[in-house]
Amino acid sequence: MKRLPGSVRRAIRARYYDIEPRAWIGKRGLAESVIEEINTQLEKDGILKVEIRKGALISTGMDRKALAERVAELTDSELIDIRGKRFILFKPREGWERYLRRLERKASAQRREEKPVQKVRLDIANFRKKFKKGGRD
Repeated sequence: MKRLPGSVRRAIRARYYDIEPRAWIGKRGLAESVIEEINTQLEKDGILKVEIRKGALISTGMDRKALAERVAELTDSELIDIRGKRFILFKPREGWERYLRRLERKASAQRREEKPVQKVRLDIANFRKKFKKGGRD
């Protein structure tokens, strides 16, 4: 389930694409201990890169995308990016409701601040008189 707007997802992906993986899914697949570790890391940092080992693909019989989506579902996190055998999960530390409310307030404040550009009519003759340099008349 996608909760974040595309602009936020892109910003998170751009900021965290080069972090190192701190959790691995191995031959035990999606065991409780693996999900608990991923949850612990997400609660601590809010963002986590997970690496899928070959044994996980064999033992679960799922492809990488399905496995990543299942992990995101089990941990109540947002799947930000899948690249090869690694994927990035995001879960706000303050909880989804507060985070999404804050995003909405920020977006509405930006909409209010946008003002139309004023058209300026330029009078060339006055401009030349005002900024005329010494020399020929």
